[in-house]
This record gives sequence, structure tokens and C-alpha cells, in this order.
Amino acid sequence: MNTHDYVELKSEILDGMRSYMDDLRADSADPGYAEPEIEACEAIVDRFLDAARDAAGDPPRVRVALKTAVLALNALNARCGYALIETEQREGLCDLLLGAAAEAGLGSGEEDLTETWREW
Repeated sequence: MNTHDYVELKSEILDGMRSYMDDLRADSADPGYAEPEIEACEAIVDRFLDAARDAAGDPPRVRVALKTAVLALNALNARCGYALIETEQREGLCDLLLGAAAEAGLGSGEEDLTETWREW
């Protein structure tokens, strides 16, 4: 994947969160999160992408960046009653995080290095 692909995948993930939120609100239901939480998710992903790019070629630093991002997403999702990251978003986030980590020199992108820390 290249940077454009990560931006596109990130947009799809965030758009899915917004669509789900809007659908529930249209039915007068509380999705458990709002736009600020979606923006927080975007910021976590952006920080990870920057950190992975900066740590490229240094697998231990990439691992720290990946762990930091996963733990931050865990905390954010917990604050949202575990409603922010649904199956589709989880798959997209894993693809994005693992792909960027592999591109930076950590793992192959095929194995799920997030499982150790991931709660979503």
C-alpha cells in the first residue's frame, strides 16, 4: 500500500463510523459516540502512520508505535461503550495498521501483530 491507499482506507473506516452513527440517530437511538470520537480515532491513526514512517527500518520502534496506537484505540473504544469499532472498522483498522507496520519493516502484514493488545 502507498500513502494514498492508507488515506483512502482511513476515510472508508471513518465514513463507516459516521454512517452507522447517522443511521442510529435517524432511528432515535444513541450510537454511543459522536463526531469528536471519530476525530479522535482519525488522530490516533494519523499519529501511528507518522510514527511508523519515522521509525521505518527500525522494527522495535515500529512495534512501539503499533502497540501505542492499538492501546489508544482500545481506550477510545472503551469510552464509547465498545460501540465505535465494529467488525467492518476492526478489519479496516487491522489492514491499515498491519500494512503500514509491514511497510515500515515490522512483520509481513499477513500475521495479526495487534492481537496481543487489541480489545476491539
